[in-house]
Amino acid sequence: MRKILFIMGLSLICFLGSCNSDIVYDNTQTVNEKAWKRKDKLEFVVNITDTHSFYDFALNVRNTTDYPYCNIYFFVKTTFPDGSVRMQDTVECYVAYLDGGWNGNGSGHIKDNRFWFTQKVAFPQKGKYRFEITQATRDTSLLGIKDVGLHIEYHTEKNNK
Repeated sequence: MRKILFIMGLSLICFLGSCNSDIVYDNTQTVNEKAWKRKDKLEFVVNITDTHSFYDFALNVRNTTDYPYCNIYFFVKTTFPDGSVRMQDTVECYVAYLDGGWNGNGSGHIKDNRFWFTQKVAFPQKGKYRFEITQATRDTSLLGIKDVGLHIEYHTEKNNK
């Protein structure tokens, strides 16, 4: 019995030690892969309590090989806890290489990517920040994007991405 408890305890310690404590927020939302409309907004609400640290931001993108382009543009709008709005950022992500090969992880027709777009940013206020993400391509209805997410983690010097 003691041996089993020891092994379970050791396993729990290994599991908890393998978690990335630098991650502050990571959430992904599904979009209509047959017709993600330009007006369809994805909203992510992040509660920030630490205004002394720096943060790195990334977009998670899952696309199919039906996506017709090598890149995709996003608008990212930030609303601060006090209601003020930061001008929206335009983020370009390359999901494919110019030679037609797909970027990202995954086999088959679905690819996962993480695109770092802002680093070493401090939040000036504590509270809930709202991030709105929309697709900003020329197509009013976009094909081949399955999921889009926001990933935020503490900036560390080892994270030079």
